[in-house]
Amino acid sequence: MITFGQELSDQEQIKITLNNYIDGFYKGDTTKLKQALKPRLYKFGYLKNEANGNYEYYEHLSFKKALALAQRIKESGRIRRDTLMRGVKVLDIGQHIAAAKVTAAWGMDYVLLSKDDNKWMIEEVVWEGPYIPAYKADDSATTYYLIRHAEKNREDSKNRNPELTEKGQERAERWAQVFKNIPLDAIYTTNYKRTISTALPTAEAKDLELIYYKPNKTEYEKIKANPQGQHILIVGHSDTTPALANILLSLKRYNMMEDDNNGNLYIVTIKDNEAFSQKLFVD
Repeated sequence: MITFGQELSDQEQIKITLNNYIDGFYKGDTTKLKQALKPRLYKFGYLKNEANGNYEYYEHLSFKKALALAQRIKESGRIRRDTLMRGVKVLDIGQHIAAAKVTAAWGMDYVLLSKDDNKWMIEEVVWEGPYIPAYKADDSATTYYLIRHAEKNREDSKNRNPELTEKGQERAERWAQVFKNIPLDAIYTTNYKRTISTALPTAEAKDLELIYYKPNKTEYEKIKANPQGQHILIVGHSDTTPALANILLSLKRYNMMEDDNNGNLYIVTIKDNEAFSQKLFVD
């Protein structure tokens, strides 16, 4: 099984870390915070005094205090699900350090990260708040994740709509783990039992409704017209999955998948009318 930290670019790894950071506070998820923050975290900020309009220093938040805050959010039920105020943007990447911008419900953060053992984590944060719309990070890249349905039951060759096998169900659950740290905005699937069952574990984990599509050019163009900055999972078939990747790329790069291959993952990123892709295999 792949791990995204080993396979994705530095920019994608950093975005995952930044989204874990937001989710840690939005959902009260201390596990995600631990994945995002260095124990030596140094975070402080400036909060606007609405009475006089001045920005006043707000106390230092240590790693320990950050985890305690997330725990209080979880226990109080103050969990956030909105995306309007949420954004991440990678500003610069060096050999061992990087800078990024985060927007969230509390305001705007400038973040410094470092890379150890092939993993990017947050070292320092300086922020200002409260949130105003002008803070929203401008990340116009849209990323599509394309997979084929998991292993289907082949006992009845005349059955055009079979269920997944036990092995297929296990793969569907593994896909949910693969996409665990990817901030998906939408999940598309064809209206077949095998594709729906493949998509469901991920949809349930992300609290997203499945969007059904038909594998034709008109539907593909609708998918391609999604708002910029989104992360979209698309579940299809051995022929339609690489075909859609080619349409997103506007060139024929990928061939039809072999019939016994249910593990390819095609990642297509589109930014400023330029498309980039990579193909991974998930065992």
